[in-house]
Formats: sequence, structure tokens, C-alpha cells
Amino acid sequence: MSEANTRAVAGPVDWVSSALERIGANDTAVLVMVTEDAGSTPRDAGAWILVSREATLGTLGGGQLEQIAEDAAKELLDDPGRGRRSTLRCILGPDARQCCGGAVKLALELLDANAAPWLKKAAESIQSDTNDAVLFPTGDASATPRVISASRSVAATAGVHLQSLRDPRPRLFLFGAGHVGRSLCTIASQLPLRLVALDSRDTMRALVPRADNVTVADMTEPEICVRSIPHNAAVLVMTHSHELDYELCRALLRRNDLAFVGLIGSHSKAARFRHRLRKDGLSPRAADRLTSPIGTSGPTSKEPGVIALAALTEILTVFEELGTENRVEVDSQSDSVSNQQG
Repeated sequence: MSEANTRAVAGPVDWVSSALERIGANDTAVLVMVTEDAGSTPRDAGAWILVSREATLGTLGGGQLEQIAEDAAKELLDDPGRGRRSTLRCILGPDARQCCGGAVKLALELLDANAAPWLKKAAESIQSDTNDAVLFPTGDASATPRVISASRSVAATAGVHLQSLRDPRPRLFLFGAGHVGRSLCTIASQLPLRLVALDSRDTMRALVPRADNVTVADMTEPEICVRSIPHNAAVLVMTHSHELDYELCRALLRRNDLAFVGLIGSHSKAARFRHRLRKDGLSPRAADRLTSPIGTSGPTSKEPGVIALAALTEILTVFEELGTENRVEVDSQSDSVSNQQG
């Protein structure tokens, strides 16, 4: 089997659904998790791979460390009598011959029919978009993992690992599945995003490349679609109709809780839209939230793939800045609480 097939791109919590699929097929798998990291390491605590006899999903950063982890998982698959759970510590220099210089601790968990009950609860938690985690009692080989609420007040202790069930990837909604839209979906399939591509044309939706983090949907009622977009999502508008583009932009800019609203087009199209938006009652500030043209800080070309790459770079930068602002705000609140308690 090719490398592309054995090491699929996976989202942060895709191990749950994949494990349930393996169990449903009367198969077993081993979940390998980084539970501790020190110094320079390829991935941080929480990284994982899911190893079955046919394939490996996810990544620990590649290299010899990942090979060591995969070999250990296959030994557990071949000899389940060794136990359901084990741990492995690896110093990357002498053990894995990697120049990172750090160290990681790995936990291996055998997933078979006995794991189905708590895996199903984990899947329900993911669907509910809660802040839960799976508690793995790494210090007790006989204890069963369980799903718990992972609020900020919950901290891991010795002999316990919390594997988060929250998918932190930001959301991007794409209106229009033309040439640029399809290129954008292809590139986004390799990025830490959750993308929804909407188009009213069956033929265009059928051409969108499928990926685990790309959802394709019909756009029968644009206003309802706009209202359903969650807080802090990014939106790109690039439909086959300038009039539909305008109606979407007007509805989107009436909201003030979106991280990004982008419109494909020239400077003249953008100027016409902003002028018309102000005539239709939107404030200058609201109209100015429209980013158009898109991707101007990236490479310049009219090729669909280059436009898509530039737009995605712009959106990822916005999300990164938004995440930094949120982290600063949380840190400030924590300092304030500490000062008050002090």
C-alpha cells in the first residue's frame, strides 16, 4: 500500500470515528498518543496515530519516532495478551536518532469491541461540540477510559492522560464551487480548517474534491445559509452571479461576528459593491469589513490555484491573529485573577 494511503491526513479527533469503523468491521486498532513532551519535539502532547493492520492514520511528526511508535503498536496488535495499555518513553537523540533533542512519552491503547461503549460516547461528545476529553488511566492497565468534562479547571495528574475531543480547527464557508472554489477545496483539504462549500448547481458540487474536512452542501436559500454560519467563521463569496454575490455580501456584512468576509473580484467590482452597500443602508464601517480583492498579500496570478492559495493564506493569517488576541485576553484575565487572589 502506498504511503499516501497508509498515512491519511486527519483532523484532531478523527481517531474516534476511524476506530469505530475498524471495530464495526470486526477489526482492532491501537491508538498511540503523545502524553508528555519535553524540549524540542516533532509534535506536542495530544498528537496521535491510529494503527491498524491495514493502515496508519494521523502523524506524530514522521521520522524514526513515528516508526518506533508504529512498530510498538503492531506488536500490541499481534499479541493482545500483552495487555490493553502500555507506555513508552523515547529520547529523540539516542533512541530515534532525530536531531530535535527532546523527549516524549507515548501511551498505547488497544481498541477493540470492548472499547466501543466509551468510543461511542466520545463520538457523541464530538457531535455536540462540547469541551470534553477522554481520560486514559495510563498508570492502571485494568481501568477503562472514560469521557469527562475537560473544563479549564481539570488538569491531568500522574498516571492520567486527557485526550481532548474538541476540534479547534476554524471554520470557513465558501459560496461558489467554480474553478477557484474547487482549487480552494483541494488546498484546504491539507490545512487545519473545516470547510463548507456551498453551490446551487448540482454539476459544480459534484466536481468538488472530497476530503474529511470538506463538506459540500446545496445553496437553495442563501439567507438561511448565512444565518446558520457560526460565530467567528470566515466566509468567501465567489458564485457564478454578481447579483448573488452582492446579496450574500449584504447579508453577511449585516452580521458583526464573522472573522472574515471576502469577495473575489477586481478593485472596480469591490468599489461598486461598497458604494451599493452604503446606498442600501449599511454603515461605512460595515461595508469596509468586506475584503475585496482577496489574497492581495500573496502571489499575484489569475490562475485559480494561485488565487485560492493567496486567499487561504490571508484567511489563515486572520485566524492566527484572532487566536493570538484570544490567548492574550485569557492570559490577562488569568493575571487579573491571580493579582486579586494575591
